[in-house]
Amino acid sequence: MSPRAKLILEFIEAYIRRFKKGPTYDVIRKSMGLKSKSNVHRIVRNLERDGYLVVRKKKFNGIGLSDNDIARM
Repeated sequence: MSPRAKLILEFIEAYIRRFKKGPTYDVIRKSMGLKSKSNVHRIVRNLERDGYLVVRKKKFNGIGLSDNDIARM
């Protein structure tokens, strides 16, 4: 996992703990100081592929933690 992906995963975990819902790509982009949502999308998809996240398509705030990641917390 890249350092940036690790930071984004940690941000998503903290956001979900605090707000009880997943962040949007735009919230992640602004918080991480990235210029493009496509970079966030790519990293989130890679984290989903690796089993850290679950992304519910066509759902606002559809990013959630996978069962494996919840057990790690």
